[in-house]
Amino acid sequence: MTNSSSKNETILVYKSYGGLGDIFFTIPSLYMLKQKFTTVAFAIQPRLVRFFEKYLEGIEVLNEKTADKNLFDCVIELGNYPWFKNDSEKIPQIKYHTHKKVKQHSIEHYKDGIVSVFPSITKTTSAYPYFKKKTTKDLYYTVHPGAGFLLKAWPIAYYAKLIEEVFELYPNLTAKIIVGPDDPNPEPLFTNKALKYELITGGIDEVAEEISGAKFHIGNDAGITHLAGSFNIPTVGIYGPTGPGSWGAFSEQTEIIWGKRGNCSIRCNYEVIIYCEDRVCLTNVTTKIVLSTLLKLLDKITVTSSNTYLVNENYKITPEEDAFIFTGVENEYLIEIQDRESHDFITKSLKQLVVDSNKMPKQFTETFHAMLTLGLFLPVPALVFAE
Repeated sequence: MTNSSSKNETILVYKSYGGLGDIFFTIPSLYMLKQKFTTVAFAIQPRLVRFFEKYLEGIEVLNEKTADKNLFDCVIELGNYPWFKNDSEKIPQIKYHTHKKVKQHSIEHYKDGIVSVFPSITKTTSAYPYFKKKTTKDLYYTVHPGAGFLLKAWPIAYYAKLIEEVFELYPNLTAKIIVGPDDPNPEPLFTNKALKYELITGGIDEVAEEISGAKFHIGNDAGITHLAGSFNIPTVGIYGPTGPGSWGAFSEQTEIIWGKRGNCSIRCNYEVIIYCEDRVCLTNVTTKIVLSTLLKLLDKITVTSSNTYLVNENYKITPEEDAFIFTGVENEYLIEIQDRESHDFITKSLKQLVVDSNKMPKQFTETFHAMLTLGLFLPVPALVFAE
C-alpha cells in the first residue's frame, strides 16, 4: 500500500484471489472507499471485467493483468477473508483484525479491514448495494447444482429429483439449470418427459442475465448463489461441510439449510472434507427437506393465500393415542388432538402429506393455525409475486 496516511484522490483495489462469491462480499467496501477517494478502481480477473463494468456504479473496473498501479495515489490488496497462503497477491493484503474475534458475515469483515487501514472512513450500516434486476414476464427460477469445490455440492441425483418435485407442484414454472464446464448436469437423471427446463451453459454474463430475472434461486455454497444474492434474488442455500456463518447467502429473503445440524458434529477443514466417506451433512438433506424450505420461502415472497398445505418434513412425526409429537433438529412439539373427527382428519392428512383446509373440521381450525405458526405445515402458495 502506498501513501495511505495522506489525503488521496485515487485508489486501486486488487482482489487477486478467493472465489467468485468472495468478490461479491467486498462490494460494500468498495463503495465505502468513495468516502475518501474521488476515484475507486477495482482490478479483477479479465473474464469478470465486462460483468462488473455493467453493474458497478461509480467504480472503475480494470483488468488486473493490465492495470498500472503507478497511476494511482494509493494501492491496496483485499486478498481474501480469511487469508490463506497463495501466490496471487499483487502486494501484501490488508489485515482483517476481526477474524476469529467477531462472529459476523464476511461482508462485515471486509468493511472492518477497510476501516482499519483508513480510520477516517465510517463503516456503513446501509443495505447491500444490490444490482438492478431484469424485468420479465417469464415465470422461471434458477438452480445451480455445482460449486467451485464440488465436495460442498448437494448430490446431483437429489437436484434432479427436486426439480421434478417442484414441477409437480408448479407445472407452469420453468427451471433454468446453470451448468458450468465442471458442474454436474442433472439432465440425464430426469424421468418426467414433460418437465419444463433449460440448460444455461454460458459464461458469467449469460448466467447473470438469467439469474437477474429469476423468481428465486436454489444452490450450494458457491459463487453462483452469491451472484443471485447480488441481484437480491430470493434464495434457498444448501450448506454442508462449510457452515453459512461468514459466507451465507445475503439476499433479503433467504432460507438456509445447514446439513451438519443433527447429522455430524465433526469440525470440518480441508483434510476432513477430502477424506469424508459419507458426507452425511449433504446426503441426509432430503429433497423433501429442501422442498419444504422452498415453500417457506415462497410463502414470504408471494401475495396470495393458500388452501393447500404440505407437511414440513424437517420434522419427524410420532403419533400417540390422542396426540402427535413433531420432532425437529432444534424443537419438539406435543400437539394434543382429542376429538375423533379432527384426529382422523389429521391422521389421513399426514399419510398423504397434504392438508386441504377446505375439508378441515371447523373445531380443528384454531389448532391448525397454531401448528402453522410453529411451522409444522407449509402453505403451497400460488405463484403471484409482489411487484
